[in-house]
Amino acid sequence: MQYIYEDHYRGKIRKLLILTPGEGSDYRVFHDSDFLGSIKPVNTGNDGTIWKTEYNILKPIAVKIGEYIESCIDTPQ
Repeated sequence: MQYIYEDHYRGKIRKLLILTPGEGSDYRVFHDSDFLGSIKPVNTGNDGTIWKTEYNILKPIAVKIGEYIESCIDTPQ
């Protein structure tokens, strides 16, 4: 499955392609066919999930992307 996340970056709308993992739990994030990095959900143990990344470019938006993914999963299509 894939998701398209839109945000504003440097005053322009940017579309990020997010591909769901085949194996493992990392979601791969692309912009204009360039790999930006990956994010992954981490269970906090209190029925909560936080989204983490080791890629500096994604750190400011990892939580927003994760919340978007969760909203897509929770919304029946």
